[in-house]
Amino acid sequence: MSALSPVRPRRGVGIVAFFASVSALILGAAGIWASGFALGRLVRFTDYPDLVHETEAQLWDTLSRAVVAVVILVAAWIVHALIALWGLVQGIVATAVNRGRAWGIAAIVIASIGWMILLAFMPEALLAGLIGNVPFVG
Repeated sequence: MSALSPVRPRRGVGIVAFFASVSALILGAAGIWASGFALGRLVRFTDYPDLVHETEAQLWDTLSRAVVAVVILVAAWIVHALIALWGLVQGIVATAVNRGRAWGIAAIVIASIGWMILLAFMPEALLAGLIGNVPFVG
């Protein structure tokens, strides 16, 4: 009878956790960028008060575009939080059961600090969108 060699644990759980954490960061950044882009589209040239005299319609149109930008921003943070939580939990499991420990540790680190990276990126993305409205203000 031959002796069976020990089965090496797979690293799949840690790799999936790592990709979940990285995708949470990328999707959150893309959503924040889209929100800044939506803010940049807040006021169009046709909304300039001297050209069009329907100011109430302009106001509601501009407010509806602002609401869309806020909804995109909130959705980006929720998507980031949920996917990062999944990556964090799966990274902890991968580290605990030794199924991709290095990938699991990397997933834990990325999922834990990803929100700080997005928080640093958010003001620049939103301000870049608002800068596009400067010619229409004042």
